[in-house]
Amino acid sequence: MPIADVERYVARRFAESERTRALALLDGPVIHDGTPASPRLVRSAAVASGGSLQWLSYYIEMLKQDWRDVIVAGEYAPGPKPHARIRDLSQPIGDDA
Repeated sequence: MPIADVERYVARRFAESERTRALALLDGPVIHDGTPASPRLVRSAAVASGGSLQWLSYYIEMLKQDWRDVIVAGEYAPGPKPHARIRDLSQPIGDDA
């Protein structure tokens, strides 16, 4: 089961009909070498999705290619490089995310 703050995030951001699937995707994703994704990576995928099941699936798959891109998508604001870091997802997701 995903960590508690991720579950709360899913409850806030995903449509009720999509929550079970979102939580299933966030339960045990892996990175390129088959090891489990860290809580920071799980949080990054969730936040980067913006509450879209389609985007969540994309970011969960991206973890298997290059997890650094998922961190950038979840923690940094888009714009010209260098991107500005706007959140630290090594910490639990706050209610404002």
